[in-house]
This record gives sequence, C-alpha cells and structure tokens, in this order.
Amino acid sequence: MPRVPPGARIVGMRRITATARAAVAVVTVLAILAGCARQTSAETPVDGGDWITFQAAVTAVRGSDDPRSLLLDVTVLAGPEGCSRDPRIGTLTEENNLIYASVVHDSQLSDTFGACPTYASAVVTLTAPEPINGRRVVLNDEIWKPAGDAYERCHKTFGCDPMPANHCDPNWIYVAVDGLDVSRHSTGHVEGCDASWLVMTVPDDPVPCGADPRSGCVPAVNVRRYFMRWVEPSGWSTIATSTRSGCGTITTAEPAFPPELCAHLPSPS
Repeated sequence: MPRVPPGARIVGMRRITATARAAVAVVTVLAILAGCARQTSAETPVDGGDWITFQAAVTAVRGSDDPRSLLLDVTVLAGPEGCSRDPRIGTLTEENNLIYASVVHDSQLSDTFGACPTYASAVVTLTAPEPINGRRVVLNDEIWKPAGDAYERCHKTFGCDPMPANHCDPNWIYVAVDGLDVSRHSTGHVEGCDASWLVMTVPDDPVPCGADPRSGCVPAVNVRRYFMRWVEPSGWSTIATSTRSGCGTITTAEPAFPPELCAHLPSPS
C-alpha cells in the first residue's frame, strides 16, 4: 500500500473540518430562523399559567322571553387562546327584593402585558329562582334599575332615585365638582346658574398643607372660575376656566354664554 504523504493527511483533515463547520453553521442559522418563526407566528397561542377568575364588565342589561331571566351584554379580553373563556354568573343571591350577582370570566393571560390586545362581546344569561318582575339587580356591585324593556345603570351619586329637575340643585353642583381635576376636599361656590349655564369658583386644593399642617408649610390656595354648559343626561360640562375678573375667556370660547352671569364678578380668590 503506497504511503500517503503527511501533508496530504493534514490537507484532508482541514478540508473535512471546514466542511463540518460550514454544515454546523447552516444548521444553526436554520434553527434560529425556525425559532423566530415560532415566536412571531400570530397563530401560535401564548403560553399562560393557571386559569384565574376575573369580573367581566357589564355594558347592558335587557329582558328575555323567560320571566326569570335577564340577558347581560359583557366585555371580555380577546386575542390568542387563553385570553378568556366561559363568561358566566359566578354567584347569585336574593335579598330585600334585590338580586345580587357576580358576572365573571376566566383568563390565563390577563396579567401578561400585551397578550390580549383587544376586547370581545359576549352575552350572559342571569336566571333567578323566581320571576324577576321588575326587581333591581346588583351586578358586580353596581345597581341597575328597569327602564322600559331594558335596564339602566343607576347614578353613582343619586342612586336609583330620580335626578333633581333643578339643574342648580346642590347635588348637581357636587357631581360637577367631583368630575374636576381638583382635590377631593374641594367644594364649588356657585356665582351664577340657570337651566343651561353655570359659573362657579373651585379651589384646586383648599388644604394644601394637609389637615394637620406640617411645620414650615405656607398655605397658598389657588382658586379658578369654571364656566359650564348643561349637557343631557350627564350634567354640567366645563367650557372654559379663568383666574381673571368678569367673564374672562368665556365670551370667546362660547359666545352664547349669558354675560349677566359673570360680567360683574371679581377675580377668584
């Protein structure tokens, strides 16, 4: 058998080694590409943990053909598998002529940021042991009352009682202030009001140093004047604010605002 020169062995080994390295590189690249494809596939479900029960948002309530049942429109998480399943009535009790129910659904991914990018609608049937007969229902701690063939959510301030017909009623003023970006301690001082227009002053924070003023705190209360328009059915809506005397910028923002409500007013203080 002829002897193979040493140089031939080395060259052969180098060629084999280079070929093997090239093959490994190709396999590695293909594996990486396959992994990326798996991560970006829209059809691949996002891995989730345990199914956890959450409240479902109730958006509407209406009657049904069954006198013991109501149909609840709810909103749940939507996206890949694991976002939501089984919207349903969790608990149901009756007390003092009220029907109490929790409306829930399950999710694996609600705590995963961006996993459930959209929402979906669903219908849940609430069935009571006895005919409902116009009784009010409390769903996830919110009370709903009959309104024709459907139900409506009761107001968070007025409850299910009729809202005051007088738009200048102190309760409507309270609701207006509650909707402003001011301290929870702030109250409104009405300077002019009729059925359609309201002007009042409201401090940003009447106790800027707190209920128990800390040492060295010098209270400085900023007060603004609010010009508002009545909007059905929600109530007073802000048009403009001012820290000047008179009508300020309201004549530009809303020319229909009656100047007699504000022309004589001093600067807020």
